[in-house]
Amino acid sequence: MKKSSNIINHLKNQPLYSKLQTVKCFEKIRSLLPPRLSNAILFIYIKNDILFFVLNHPGYKMEFNYNVNLIKGVLKELKKREVVCKDLVFKDIKTFVSNKIDLEENKKEVEEKLTYEERATGNFKIKTDNENLKQTFKNIQKIIKDQIS
Repeated sequence: MKKSSNIINHLKNQPLYSKLQTVKCFEKIRSLLPPRLSNAILFIYIKNDILFFVLNHPGYKMEFNYNVNLIKGVLKELKKREVVCKDLVFKDIKTFVSNKIDLEENKKEVEEKLTYEERATGNFKIKTDNENLKQTFKNIQKIIKDQIS
C-alpha cells in the first residue's frame, strides 16, 4: 500500500497542478533573496514571459532595479538546482509598486481597543424633586463608586 505522502506528491506533479509548482518556486525565490528585499515583495507572478515582482514601497523598486543582476543570478542557479523551478520560463524581470493599500496593517489598527481610566468619582449632588430621577441618579452614583473600588 502506498503512503499518503507518495500519493500527494504524485498528484502535485500532474500537469493539472503545474501552477502549484510555480507558486512553490516563487516562495523559494523569495526565501533566497536578502531579508530586506524579500520583505518588500507583496507577490510574484509571470505574464507574457516577464517575471513581475510587486513591491510595497517605491524605495524598494529602486533597490530591486539596482540589484537586478543579483536576482538574475539567483534565478539562474535556482533553475539548475531545484526541480520545482526547472520549468520556470521568463525573458525579463520587471518590478512595480502596488497602489493597493495593505489591508493587514489597517486591520491591526482597527483591532486595537481603546481603554481609558474612569475619571468620575461618583461624588455629585442630586438636585431634583422627582423621586424616579433621584433614584436613577443614586443608582448611577452607586455603579460609579463600585467600579472605582
